[in-house]
Amino acid sequence: MNLATSFGLMLASCSLSAQELRWQLPPRGAAVYVRKLTVEQTYEPKDVWVPGVWAGEPQMAAVLASELADNRQHVDEVPCDPRELLASVAFDLRPLRGGKARVPFEGRDRFQPVRADVVMGELAADGGQSIEITIELDAKAARTLANPNLATMRGRWRGSRTIDSKKGLVTRLAGSAEFTVDYPAFVEGQENRPKRQQRIRITDLWTLDAVLVPDDAEFRRRVTKAIHSSVAKLQKDLTTRFEQPFVPGGDPFHDHQPGELALVLLAVVRGGEDARDPIVQRGYTELRKLVIQGTYELGVAILAMEALYTPLTEWAGLREGRLQAPMPRTLAAEDFAIVQGWAKELLDNIDTTTDPAYLRRWHYGPSVSWDNSTTQYALLGLYGAALCGVEISPTVWTSAMNHWLQCAQRQGSPDWLRIASHQDVQKGSRTRASGNKVQPTGWSYHEGEVTGSMTTAGIAALTLCCSALRIQKKGSAKVFAEADAAVRGGFLWLQQNFSVRHNPGPRGEWDNWQLYYLYGLERACELNQVALLGEHDWYFEGAVRLLSTQRDDGGWGGWVDTAFGLLFLKKAALPVVTGR
Repeated sequence: MNLATSFGLMLASCSLSAQELRWQLPPRGAAVYVRKLTVEQTYEPKDVWVPGVWAGEPQMAAVLASELADNRQHVDEVPCDPRELLASVAFDLRPLRGGKARVPFEGRDRFQPVRADVVMGELAADGGQSIEITIELDAKAARTLANPNLATMRGRWRGSRTIDSKKGLVTRLAGSAEFTVDYPAFVEGQENRPKRQQRIRITDLWTLDAVLVPDDAEFRRRVTKAIHSSVAKLQKDLTTRFEQPFVPGGDPFHDHQPGELALVLLAVVRGGEDARDPIVQRGYTELRKLVIQGTYELGVAILAMEALYTPLTEWAGLREGRLQAPMPRTLAAEDFAIVQGWAKELLDNIDTTTDPAYLRRWHYGPSVSWDNSTTQYALLGLYGAALCGVEISPTVWTSAMNHWLQCAQRQGSPDWLRIASHQDVQKGSRTRASGNKVQPTGWSYHEGEVTGSMTTAGIAALTLCCSALRIQKKGSAKVFAEADAAVRGGFLWLQQNFSVRHNPGPRGEWDNWQLYYLYGLERACELNQVALLGEHDWYFEGAVRLLSTQRDDGGWGGWVDTAFGLLFLKKAALPVVTGR
């Protein structure tokens, strides 16, 4: 059941004028809020491990025009986080005259099925309206599910909203909630654990801040400020990092410290910091000294080194079509030798169960397995090494393409892909379907379900392989056509499943790797000069998400997520599809 169905009984009692109230947002705009959220948790017995009620950060404090249902009255997405349930109800403009309804709410795989019942007060003359939401066990659904290992959640939200009917906006919402979560007893190994209970108190306040649109001066100002704040945050983190001794991990292929240092350096340099800054120089001096063996770490280290030698005018030249391919980098002899060595290590970190002349894929180190995340980062590193003048055999690119084509998953029926390039947007054009229908295509981490983060990886990897082969004047028309079809299929899957609120794919995976996904989305789109994907301005929407969740210290959690966020905002990927 979706949110459109849930309020059906309420709509029957609404007046025509009430039903016609719509969100009045520009076609590609967003209502952005200032959110003050507090969460207090207590446990019984005390100091006992308790699973998380939610995963990841709270949702962005914004409503995007592209998320609205066709009637422009609500965002048609079932909430699955108790922190977001009040906002989900408050941003629905249909139940204006008061009444009762049951709204869908999912606890994903952590809770017994629950039901959420809403009571709305009468809409006051000043636009105010009370909201009460009760959450309790759905006993019938729980019996059908028959899983005694899931926790049980119950609780209540009490709050209100204020609607500006002339502007078609919710200008304020506020509320508080109390929840109780009962966890069953279970046995982990030989350790018997008692039943546990968690009590949660939430207060939430949203106040309308601004309505933003792409290319608006205020939007650009906020993005610039966010970039500067995140660069400062990462520089501070680097300073703190240098105050502590570097201790390599016991497993060199899973020691992420070199990769984290390289990622932060990449983000700071791409973010606009002068490479002559003493902190940046110190970071690169340390990076050059490290013995790096893990695939992620090697790939990002090469990207960080390549960023030092990227011409400042190249990005604009590629985007505007004045350059037809990225420019070769001219490295200092010492740095070239380092990058060459890192590339050699990368070429050895492959799945050894296949013939690398035909099928090449990577894992953390030399392995009898593989995954698409490390495979993506290996190709990113090798492409960066090639730009730095390291010779990479065409066989590497063709055999890697074979892997991505082999593990691509067809999803649903062919449909129209609707995209627009940056040049199209500058000319005032909208998305349009071109050519024939496309087969939706996605990728998974290994052999599981398709996700947004891995689909962006598939698009980027195939795009880089094609670019490298074209630069080398290698590759056949047949393999380019197959790769192009898969890339278009990947973009169609993203178009059909688009979100910047979560990592698209199975609902149970929505909270996982969200900023990793955003950085992948930026890469896939920028490499291919895609500005609009269906109805979505991917950059504007992703930036709104980052602007509304950036912390006071300039970050988005740890320094890895902060680096991903900064790289997205800065549009760090260099286009390889140029002039169109």
